[in-house]
This record gives sequence, structure tokens and C-alpha cells, in this order.
Amino acid sequence: MSKVVELTLGTGNFETGFPVILEISEDSQGHHRAGIRVHASLPPASIVSSNYIKWQDIFHRLETKYRRPPEFIPDNPASPEECRQSLENLKNSINNWLKSSEFRPIEQELLKSLNTSDEIRVIVRTSDPDLRKLPWESWDWFEHFDNSAVAISPLEHRQQNPTPNRGSGVKIIAIFGSSTDINIDKDRELLENLRQAGAYVRILKSPKRQDFETLWNENWDILFFAGHSYSHNGDTGYIYINEKEKLALSELKHTLRKVIKDGGLQLAIFNSCDGLGIASELERLHIPQMIVMREPVPDQFAQEFLRYFLKPFSQGKSLYASVREARQKLSELLDIESKFPGVSFLPTIFQNPAAKTVTWKSLKSPQKLPRWKIATAGLVVGTVSLLGTYWWLFERPICSFTDFRTKILINIPQNQKFEYGGSTTWIPIVNPVGSAIKKALPEFDLKYVTPPQHGGSGWGIGELLKGHLAFSQSSRLPTDEERQKALAQGFALDPVAVGIDAVAVAVNPSLNIPGLTKAQIKNIYTGKIRNWQEVGGPNLPIAPYSRRLEESGTVQYFFVDVLEREPLNPQVVKFIDNTTVGLGQVANNPGGIYFGTASEIVPQCNIRSLPLRDQQGNFIAPYKGSPVPPQSCGKPKRNEINLDAFEKGDYPLTRNLFVIVKDFQGDNNPEEKAGRAYADLMLTGEGQAKAKEAGFVPTHHACPSH
Repeated sequence: MSKVVELTLGTGNFETGFPVILEISEDSQGHHRAGIRVHASLPPASIVSSNYIKWQDIFHRLETKYRRPPEFIPDNPASPEECRQSLENLKNSINNWLKSSEFRPIEQELLKSLNTSDEIRVIVRTSDPDLRKLPWESWDWFEHFDNSAVAISPLEHRQQNPTPNRGSGVKIIAIFGSSTDINIDKDRELLENLRQAGAYVRILKSPKRQDFETLWNENWDILFFAGHSYSHNGDTGYIYINEKEKLALSELKHTLRKVIKDGGLQLAIFNSCDGLGIASELERLHIPQMIVMREPVPDQFAQEFLRYFLKPFSQGKSLYASVREARQKLSELLDIESKFPGVSFLPTIFQNPAAKTVTWKSLKSPQKLPRWKIATAGLVVGTVSLLGTYWWLFERPICSFTDFRTKILINIPQNQKFEYGGSTTWIPIVNPVGSAIKKALPEFDLKYVTPPQHGGSGWGIGELLKGHLAFSQSSRLPTDEERQKALAQGFALDPVAVGIDAVAVAVNPSLNIPGLTKAQIKNIYTGKIRNWQEVGGPNLPIAPYSRRLEESGTVQYFFVDVLEREPLNPQVVKFIDNTTVGLGQVANNPGGIYFGTASEIVPQCNIRSLPLRDQQGNFIAPYKGSPVPPQSCGKPKRNEINLDAFEKGDYPLTRNLFVIVKDFQGDNNPEEKAGRAYADLMLTGEGQAKAKEAGFVPTHHACPSH
């Protein structure tokens, strides 16, 4: 059972004490009513405040690279041992304070009314800046309740009615500011990996003020910032948006209000230093939830926190459970806590009490059904129990396009022909899905346009922008330039993720190496490694092959995720027209190497797909089990796609497949209807099954094959 514990600390200070009200209620997601209320108080405790100041001073003087501006770094370093002792003093004083007789009625009620198995959100409501700093998680009470986590909340709040994101994915706007002496590329990599969980991530790297116009033009679910930041007096926050420019969040007040109130922003994450002032400014705009760091944060800790937080959160755990898990892992699995005592207390949730707690699933908000569909559904099932009817109509997978619910739940356009096409990665899906649509829904008149020899995702989006295609298929997200061209024509580009693909690396079967790392692949294609001997192979020149960057979504993904935006070296890379040619070159050249979509590479008999090394040092193969040797390869025995490794994210190179939809104001444009109908059909149980049969990982439930 889920419970909400609210501790409201009224006006007071550490010299006079604080009145406290405890409220315990069932967690009904932003609409809880207190079932239990207890009044008590906390006595004066200046020792708590002074111990915090002592720990804070020592923590700030530990030697490391913090995500704060260089001018804030002190010149009198402290030792971890000093910090550890200071932290123990702070924790002891907090627990002595919370064990006081004045506060005991609240602790007794908590122990009596809550079960250790309950999922508990503890919300500390206060406007006192000193109370907001405290590591409330150090309270011994939490040792009895493993499924509890803390958030800070203002005394006053207002409920927002956010406009939901219209797409089927989570939209993240990520701002990467000043990175002097810190590494925020790791944050970027972690965010971009969320594509395999259905996220669309827009990157603003070292932006200028005018670049924030995108916050006005589009709806966003999550706002992320990494870089240098600091707070002033606990109520004003500053971020360094590039190497030369800093902004107080108050300077973006109207922009942030717009993206929260009208754009549906649900969560802000500031993976940067000293965020209490940032939190105060966003609270005044009534943001639903945010995560900030209480104090200056070591660069390595910020990276690892994001890694440990995003994995459970994107896999369906609540925001509170994900932050709790990240803190616990950071405290026990790494040596960061021993170097920086107290650092695991820094990530802090700030919660608008009137807002629903955000989850990854809730961010993937489905489109509302038109009233006529709801009415039709009501007529069909008027005599059946409501709960069972809802599941039967709306939750049960559609395993065939002939299912009558297809036409109820998906708005199928009629009496018009729509042309579509794009990424060559999509080719294995096109015919199976197209044939099934034509058979079951002949009124949905679709014509597939085969891409030209040098065509791909970029060609498809380009043809969409020219008005030649109603929607396109892509193995990458639209670029900022493509988005701007669309907006100039009166519509946005909405990428709907419908499958997960992997990029595989092919070499000649005679090459004897166990695998490669992403860094080694990068160095091969940028010309830094030119002989296989440099990566444990024979003394043999490397011959890298690739399609051209401007023609292929796969190459553009490779450019970002593997090359980290370093260009392909034209002195070593031999450019070819398509994957068939590339694989032929590798098969005939003992030193050849090529990369492409796994569904095209893994089953081939005349090349070898290389395992890639993950962050833990394990080689993960793109194929199942042991590789089938070339002499045994052929029907029916071929290498099979390792869908399990792709789905879990173990394999290092995975990316989403998208339907690119024209997103007009309103929902009467026939081309938008066609794109959304195609995307919705791909996301049915039958559409996902056909994606899986073609060698791609489903993003939604896939029905068993017929």
C-alpha cells in the first residue's frame, strides 16, 4: 500500500523551535486527504544548525572537481576523515533532536500507523531555508521503513493542469551548459541512451538565450540541466548556460512558466551544484517535481547518480524509489561516499503536494479518445461490467488489424492516397506491415516509395518537408535544422518510437579478435587506429567502409553515439552506396570493417558480426549463443539476432526506429492523421509482432506470431 506522510514545520527557528503537524493519508496521487493528524513540536536545537554549517564548510573544501564555477573553489583543502567525523556529529544531533519528548507523539504515530512494507512518500513542508538543507534521510526512523523516501515541499502551492505530451514517447529537453573542468558528455550519453526506452531527447549544447525559444514552441515532459550552477541565499539560482554567460532562473521566468503551465512540464532535473535556490525559483512557478543537489556536487558523483537513477526510473519505478535506489547504490557500491562523506544525501526531490507523482509510464501519456469513439464503445458494451469492459476494449492487445477495435481506437483516414518511405533500416518491416494493412484496412490507401540508391532517413525527412511524403520512417531523430524547416511551414515533426534496433559491426570471417570497444571503433573510423595489430589482431591494415553521413540515419546515429561528433576520416574511410556493397567489400577484404543495422548484418554468412565490450568489460554479441561458422551458415542455420541483449540495453549500440509525423495545430490535417494512424498500427500487438519478426525489439507488447 502507498502512503503519504506530511510533516509541516511552521514558523520558527533553531533558537526557538518549530511547531509540527503530522498528516498520514493514502497516496491518491496529488489528491490525498489526511486520515490521521497529530500536532507536536520540535524544541530549540542550535547544535543542529551549527553542525550542519561545520560539515558544509569541510565538505566544500574537499579536493575534487565540483560542478560549480571555478571562482568558488577554496584554497584550504580539508580531508575526508575531517568530513566523516563532522557528518557523524550532524547525524547524531539530528537524531537527538527528532527523539525529543516534544516530537515523540509524531514518531509514535508513524510507528503505529505505517507498515514496513508500505511504499511511503515523506514530504517535509517548510519555507525555512535551514530546514530545507538538512539531510532528513539520516533520521533513524527510515531504517525501519525500507520503501520510504523524502521530498521537500513549500508551505504554499498551487495545482497546475498540465497539457499532456501528444506523442507516445517521453520528451526531454536537455541543456548542457558550461563544462569547464568537468565532464558532462557522460550525462549526454546517458540521456541519449533513453531512446531505447521510448524517449525523444533534444540537446541544447552551450546555448544562447535565443535558443530557449524551443521551450515556447514545443511541449516537454522533462527539463534536464548539466553544467555549472550555484545559489544565492537559498532563493535565487544561477546556471552557466555556456562558457561566457550565466542566467538567474528569474530571467527565464515567463519561459519556464509557459513550459510548466501550458507545455505540460512534469519534472526538472538539475544535475549540477548547489540547487536549493534553483528549487525555490521553480517552486514559485508551481512545477510538479524536480531533483536538485543540496550542495556543490563532485563531477564523478553527478555522473554516477544520473546512471543509477535513470535505469530504474525508465524501467517503471517511481521517482521516489528511483532516487532512493540511486542513493543506496552510490553509498554502498562505489567509494565516492568514503571520499566525500555525506555526498549520497545531496540528490533531493522537491514535490508540489498537489501534483501526481511522475513515472515513466505516466509521461508516455496516450492521446485522449475522441468522444464519438467513447460513445461507440459505450453502445457496444453497455450491458457489460465497466471494469472488465475497459480492459477488454482498451487494454487487451490488438493482435490483428482485423480486430473491430482497430477502427474504434485508431482514426483511420479514408478516400485519399498517402505516400511514405525513408530509412532503409525499415525495409524488412515495410512489406509485412503494408500487406497486413492493405488486407485488413483497404480504405487506408498507402503507397510505399522506395528510397533511391543513396536514400535513407535524411532523404525521407527531406521528402516529407518537400511535401512529397505524408509521413516518413527514420532510424534517427530529426535534426534541429529539419525541425526549423518544418516549423517554418506551419507544423512540427513528431517522432514516434515504434521499435528498437541495434547497430552491428561486421568484419571478415578470417579476422581473429574477440571484439571491440566503442572507443576502438571510434579510433578506427577517425584514423587514429589503422592496423588490426593495435587492437589485438594480426599485422594487417584496417579498411573501414561506411555510407555517407548525409545519406544515412545509421551513420548519423554512429556519428553521435560512437564518434562523439568527430568526423569520419576521409583519408581512411572508403564510402560506399549501401549495406549490400559494404558487406561485399568486407567479405573480400581480410582487413575490412563495416557497420550497419543488426537485422541486415547478423544473419549474413560471408562476414562475422563482432561482439562489443560493455561498460563492465564484458563482450556482448549481437547474435544469440555461439556464432555459426561460415562453412555451416545457410538455410536454415544462420546467426539469430540477440533481441534479449538489445531489449535489456546490455548491447552498447542500440537506437529507436521512428515514424516521423507531421504535427499540425489541431487534428484535422489528413497527413497528420495518416502518420498517426500508421504509428498507432505499428504499436498494436500485431504491429509489434511484425517488428519483432523482422529482427527488431518491440517497444510495446508483441502478440505471438500467427
